[in-house]
This record gives sequence, C-alpha cells and structure tokens, in this order.
Amino acid sequence: MKNILFIASLITVFLTGAKAQGADWKYYGSSDLSKGETVIGYYDAASIERLSDSHVRAWTKTISRSEVERIMKVEEVSNKAQRKIEAGYVPPYILSNPKPEPGFDARMRIIVWEEAANYDVIKSKTKAFYELNCKRNKIRTLSMSSSENDGGPKTRPKIDEWSSLSLKSNAQTLRNILCRQRNVIK
Repeated sequence: MKNILFIASLITVFLTGAKAQGADWKYYGSSDLSKGETVIGYYDAASIERLSDSHVRAWTKTISRSEVERIMKVEEVSNKAQRKIEAGYVPPYILSNPKPEPGFDARMRIIVWEEAANYDVIKSKTKAFYELNCKRNKIRTLSMSSSENDGGPKTRPKIDEWSSLSLKSNAQTLRNILCRQRNVIK
C-alpha cells in the first residue's frame, strides 16, 4: 500500500509540472541552429558562484524554442509570469543589456520564457557549467552535457581552455549579466 501511494505521488508531481528544485533559470539569449531550430539560453541564478579572483561560475541550459512555447501554454506558468509582471519584476537580461528589445511585450515574453524554463518537465538540449573571467573577458566550459537524437545524454567532462568572448555573442551577454550582477541586480 505504501508503494502504491509513493508511486501515485511521484506521478502527480511529474504530471503537474513541478518546479525544478533549487533552480532559478534566467534568460540570457537565443540562437538559430543549422537546421532552422531556435534555442533559448538560460543561466541558473541559484547556481552562481563568485570566486575571489573576479571569476564567476554558473550552470546554463538551452531549450528548443518550440518546447518553451509548448510549456508556456500551461496555465500555472502563465499565472506565475503574470504575478511577476504585476509585481514589477524586470529580467536581468533587460537590466544589464544597454539596448534590449524595446517595450513591455519583450519584457513580458522573457518573463514567460523564464517561468517555462523553471519546470522540470521541459527538456534541455544542452547543459553546461561555465566559468567566466570577468576582468579578462574570457570563458571556459567546465562541464557539458547534451541530449542525443535517441534521447540519451552525451557528457563531456573535459575542462576547456580559456577563450575570448565575441562582442554581441550570447556568451558576452552572459558575462555582462553575471559579472555586473554583483553590483547592478541584487
């Protein structure tokens, strides 16, 4: 009997779209892939580590835009986004981007995307643990995993060499948010 109750409670959690425990995914950009698919990039605000040498580490993930738009239709997601909008929440992307898309609609769209990303039923294309050198404008990957076409994960545990950030890249936007967040967003 206890096993049946346990299984029933697990099914309920998965079917109701429980929020990923401890994660707080924030939008930082999007990219078009070679097959015409668009992915949206997020960083986990709850995972940010600030090191004493002006380095910052954080987990990121990318999700197919079509998957995000599917989850956006869940009433609970739109309700949470609406409460944030009414409370005056402004996404870190807009606060640290000198020329974000203008208008309330862009802000609203980003807030809904963030709420959709916080649901564990959504499938990530990639997850990466990055380290940013704020002073030298560099980034390296500490860990990376991606979903294969067969649904299985592919993990790359090798630490990459430091590389310079390109202007107007998503990595540069991530750096702008995370390296300035200490002073601007808290």
